[in-house]
Amino acid sequence: MTEKKTATHKGLAAPAGATEIDINLIIEDIHQPRKEFNKETLRELTETVKLRGVKSPISVRPNPDKPGTYIINHGARRYRASINAGLKKIPVFVDTDYSEADQVIENLQRDNLTSREIADFIGRQLAAGKTKSEIARHIGKTNPYITTHATLLDLPDPIDEVYRSGRCTDVTALYDLTRIYKINKEEVTGWLNLSAPEEISRLDVKHFSKFLEQKNIQGYSETEETHNTQDKSDTDSVLHEQKQNAPVSLLDSIYHLLKKDKRKPQDIMRDLSSGDRKILTTRVKSYFEEGRNCSNIVQYTINALQDGRFSAKGSGALQLIAFLYGTERSTNFDLLKVLDALANHEVVS
Repeated sequence: MTEKKTATHKGLAAPAGATEIDINLIIEDIHQPRKEFNKETLRELTETVKLRGVKSPISVRPNPDKPGTYIINHGARRYRASINAGLKKIPVFVDTDYSEADQVIENLQRDNLTSREIADFIGRQLAAGKTKSEIARHIGKTNPYITTHATLLDLPDPIDEVYRSGRCTDVTALYDLTRIYKINKEEVTGWLNLSAPEEISRLDVKHFSKFLEQKNIQGYSETEETHNTQDKSDTDSVLHEQKQNAPVSLLDSIYHLLKKDKRKPQDIMRDLSSGDRKILTTRVKSYFEEGRNCSNIVQYTINALQDGRFSAKGSGALQLIAFLYGTERSTNFDLLKVLDALANHEVVS
């Protein structure tokens, strides 16, 4: 029995319509929108190329600065994998009518570009004199899409740090946060510091924005008093620092005192100013009453969890516990009981 020889990439002809070109005559486009390549997937592609060759030709155009050489339009991953695999030639389609916008479109269709890479492309197009409408039309996106991504080109330092650290990569959240930052620099900076190193979602930004709106409308501010006891001084120090760094809600401040500083509810209540104590009682009781008067508890809770009113941290956790105590109907409102439940990770007794 004659053993059949298995064809390797060295013996495979170029796909129909493609031309094989010396890989040393090809260079990557310095303006290629895609800058980040996953090492693991590139390694896997390299192994495939070693075994079967390049099945889908890359697209190139003549290099105007060096006749006889070519610049990659699309296919940088296949090109890199071919080099890693030791190929001497690679199948190509020579396409002289190929633009940077085409490169972006190819990658967008494959969902292969990061928000930063899209922003960099937009920045180059704007620098070349293109309008946002023209850019949107060329790559098949909307004007808001272009505007939102363009924000990444010039993020304020505190927000840029949040983006680069991976705490927030949602381009819409970053856009909204930048918009808020322009008129509330100290508040946004303080809020980002206070919430570190937790991730920041679009919903988090939405809630923070709503808080600022309510603060501006109602003229709400937390009052400060001088306390003589050490415990009062400690509590005031934490609240004062939070007030200086960010206009976090009083409920968020209480949450941090309970969960992060392990303060006892009785001590916190004793050390609060009369104004803060009244605000805290009023707000928590309002959520308690919502639970008491709720006609469809299950649906209400699901909706509140989905839109972020209730959450596992901060004011959302305190609101949820107060609401659930209210749903017991026969339970009388007791602020210390609600705070105790939050401190001890309880929901209802």
